[in-house]
Parts: sequence; C-alpha cells; structure tokens
Amino acid sequence: MQRSPVRLGISSVAHAQLSSAGLGRHQRQRLQVVASAAAAAAFDPPGGPAGGFSQPQPQQPQQRQPQAVAEVAVAESVSVSASVSVGPSLAPSNEGSPSASMDGGAGSGLSPVPAAATSTDPFQAVARFRLPNLSPIITWTFMLSYMAFMLIMPITALLQKASLVPLSVFIARATEPVAMHAYYVTFSCSLIAAAINCVFGFILAWVLVRYNFAGKKILDAAVDLPFALPTSVAGLTLATVYGDEFFIGQFLQAQGVQVVFTRLGVVIAMIFVSFPFVVRTMQPVMQEIQKEMEEAAWSLGASQWRTFTDVVLPPLLPALLTGTALAFSRALGEFGSIVIVSSNFAFKDLIAPVLIFQCLEQYDYVGATVIGTVLLLISLVMMLAVNQLQKLARK
Repeated sequence: MQRSPVRLGISSVAHAQLSSAGLGRHQRQRLQVVASAAAAAAFDPPGGPAGGFSQPQPQQPQQRQPQAVAEVAVAESVSVSASVSVGPSLAPSNEGSPSASMDGGAGSGLSPVPAAATSTDPFQAVARFRLPNLSPIITWTFMLSYMAFMLIMPITALLQKASLVPLSVFIARATEPVAMHAYYVTFSCSLIAAAINCVFGFILAWVLVRYNFAGKKILDAAVDLPFALPTSVAGLTLATVYGDEFFIGQFLQAQGVQVVFTRLGVVIAMIFVSFPFVVRTMQPVMQEIQKEMEEAAWSLGASQWRTFTDVVLPPLLPALLTGTALAFSRALGEFGSIVIVSSNFAFKDLIAPVLIFQCLEQYDYVGATVIGTVLLLISLVMMLAVNQLQKLARK
C-alpha cells in the first residue's frame, strides 16, 4: 500500500526538526521512531497492516492510539524546535557526543539556526496593534463637508432669502410678463439645444469609438474645448463668425438668415457650450458594447437598422438620457456667451440668467431672488423627471 506524500510530510518534517543540535542521540532516535510509527499507522486500515507491511513499534512502557501518538510526536517536535531556537547559549552542551559532530558537521547538510534570525523583533508588538479603519469616516467627512459648503449652503441661503419675501409679492414678481417670456425663451432654447446635441453628440461619439481615421486624436481633444474656453470668449467667437465681418455670417445674411442678436444665436451658443456632455457620456458605454452581439444578430437574419434598435440602442439609452439631461442643465444656466450673442431685449431674446443680471444692475435684489428661486425649482423638478426616465429605461 502506497503512502500519501501529505502524510509522509509529517515524518520528514519531524525528522528534520528532531535532528537539530543540542539534543541527545537517544532522544532523537526515540522521537523519530514515534513520528514514523504515527505516519505509518495513519495509512493502515483498522484491521491492521496490509500486504505484509510491518509497522515498527516504539519501545514504550504502554501502547498509545495512532492519533494520540501523532499528537505527542508533533507536540514533542514543536517543543524540541522551540528549545533549539533559543540559541547555543541556552541549550545543553554536548560537544563530546557523536550527535554534535554529526549535526554540526559539513556533511550533514543541516546548519544550526542562527541566533539573529530567532531573536525577538522589536517591532513585532507594534505590528500586532492595528489602527482602526478610518477611511470610511474620512471619506464621509470630506464628502459631507464638500456637499455642505459647495451645494447645500448656497441653495439654503437662496431659499432662506426667498422665504423673507411675502408670498403675494413672490407670486407677483415671478409671474410678470417679462419674467414669463424670459422663462419661455430660456427653456425652449435649452430644450432645442439639448435635442440637437442628443442626435449629433451620439453620432460624433459613435464615429470616435467605431472608426479610425487621420486626425482622430485632434478631433477627440477638440470636443473638450468648450470646457476650457471661457464663455465670454465663446460668445465673442460666435459673434465674429456669424456676424457681418466673416464669410459665414455674410452668406447667411444673404440668404435672409440672421444669427446674431436673435434666438437662433442663443440656441447656437447653448449648443456650443453643452455638446461635450453627450459625447463624453456616450463614449465609455459604447466602448463596452461587444461587436459579437451585432454579428450574432446579423447571422440570425436581422437587418442593420433592427440590430441597431434592438441590440445597440437599449444599453445606450440610459447614458444618452444622462448626457442629454446634463446638456440641458448646462444650456439652462449659460450666461457669458449668450449675453454677447443676443440683444438682451425683453420679449425678444432675453433669457432668465440675463434677466437676473439686469435686476442686480438695478439693485432689484427681490426680483433677482424670486427669478433665481423659480429657475432653481423648475430645474430641480426637470432633473427628477429625467432621473425617473433613466430608471424606466434601465428596466
């Protein structure tokens, strides 16, 4: 009957530990016999040894069970190794015994354990002491502090200032004809800009992900240009391009299309400052779509349009709604470029952010507070509605 290498490892380890220096030959031979007997007894069936295998019996005054013998052998080997690792200064000297020359000689292949390796580590007690995990506490502290100072406190201050205005005055100022028309221009132009960015931003993201062409990196870097460009510079650029001094503006005016100082210029300015949100939101999701899914749909007979609508579009729809909502929010709060492109006349192309600025120039803080509060509430309601649409799209 063959022995398992796992069981034989107990005997070999015990033999290696029992042959250390500082132990008498009689004790080593006795522990070696006990360990060998325990390892051999573990392979024999309860009926006894099989195949003529003779199990050596240790010379002990009383018989022990195999399990007890193995436990004693392991315990004695651990105690022997512990006593040897103390060092030669604490171990009994057996210089004249044959075991000393056999264990310490060069031909034995076993070297005594150095005292430096078995010395007590001064940092061991410090390593056992573990500091509490403070990362969640620190993370939550910084997050709550950032949210409180950058978002909650400004909104709370605006609402607190608006609460000081009497309700009748608040409703009267919020429903003025100039304010109502400014709301209409702002939200209508923002919706148009978000819808245009939804379509063309999706196409641009698709081209950047699916195709390789010359100048791809330059185009990809140019997408982030509205993020870095000041809005006033963007307004000045748009006014120059679509004005009388540039050939594009001259061509459009020859066709009877006026861009600058109209609502069309407001829409173009909103498109310019908000289209990167759709592209950057769609790119990571498009990169995760496996083309094998489209090939499987084609192999099953689906057309390209049906593959797009049934396989590609469903996982992209939540990201597309998110990018469109971000573009709408960015267009809704745009001020710097629109104040240069539009004429800022009431009942024409005046938007709500510019109306708030005009109220502040006239020291009408109540009107500015009321209009700002109305924009805040409408934006919050629309963002909640977009989040609900995203949940429905994921389902």
